[in-house]
Amino acid sequence: MQLTKLSTFSLLFFAFSVNADVQLTQADLLGTWQIDKESVDREGTKSRSLNTTWTFREDGTMEGKSQESDVHARIDTLRAVLNYSVEDGKLVKQAAPGRSRMETCTAIEKENDKMILKCPSNYFFMTKK
Repeated sequence: MQLTKLSTFSLLFFAFSVNADVQLTQADLLGTWQIDKESVDREGTKSRSLNTTWTFREDGTMEGKSQESDVHARIDTLRAVLNYSVEDGKLVKQAAPGRSRMETCTAIEKENDKMILKCPSNYFFMTKK
């Protein structure tokens, strides 16, 4: 009986620890990240490819740059600088330039130079450059 309870508890603990979010530090983020794709779901099945980079700086700012691949686009490059911080192992960043609203993003997977970041409305599949 004791062994069965212990086994059940161990399996539950293991199941929850596998799905735990990755705790980020500022050191994990510093540098430039290529956004490989953006998706509304975790599997990335409904994704779109992006030509975007996010550069995280030590001063608490991040610069986002997007290159437009459409030849008929009104502008070919978009650049924005946002404020960010790392709180409780999560990325807290400005939702849009010039706005005070912040959004919290969680790393749900990080291995070496690859990371999947879950923000309120999208998942970002990223590679460190």
